[in-house]
Amino acid sequence: MGLAAVLFFVVVGAKYYWEMRSHAAAEAFYSANTLKSGSDEHVAALVELIDNYPRTPAGRQGMMELGNIYMAREEYPSAVEQFKKLVGKSRNQPMIYIAALHMMAEAELAGGDAKAAAEIYLKAAADPHNLISQTSRLRAAVCMEKAKEYAQAALLYRQIIDESTEMDSVPKARSEERLIWLAANGYLQQ
Repeated sequence: MGLAAVLFFVVVGAKYYWEMRSHAAAEAFYSANTLKSGSDEHVAALVELIDNYPRTPAGRQGMMELGNIYMAREEYPSAVEQFKKLVGKSRNQPMIYIAALHMMAEAELAGGDAKAAAEIYLKAAADPHNLISQTSRLRAAVCMEKAKEYAQAALLYRQIIDESTEMDSVPKARSEERLIWLAANGYLQQ
């Protein structure tokens, strides 16, 4: 009886503690968003939120928002690092995880590293929980084109065409278009 009572109080206490932290994080997030968007004060408030509550939903939302602020400021290495943090904190939340990977790839691409962006998109495409894996693969192929890796881009386009289902009609159509364009412009060796 004594062990059951202790276990009950531990579980109830942990639940109460988590609810308190989540509530405090939500308040900190709200407070940060009352500041001028993108201002230094706003960034400082988001950094504090992330440092204090990284595993809460508000903390993860703060990571996404801070990464977007860095993108708007064209501070791409900072954006990549922020999205990388979010990837690490959201592994068991597939939609956030894939969104963070896509944003990280966008930051790499904006920063001029198309090949790194392609690798990140391919990581997203390979995730079994990704509901838009062919879109991730299409974005990787476009990045390979930007990196002048035409053969690799063509391989990805063919893979999309071969593996697409009815739900992937847009990535499949775009892949067919890109393959025709690459061939018509002499980028593919016969």
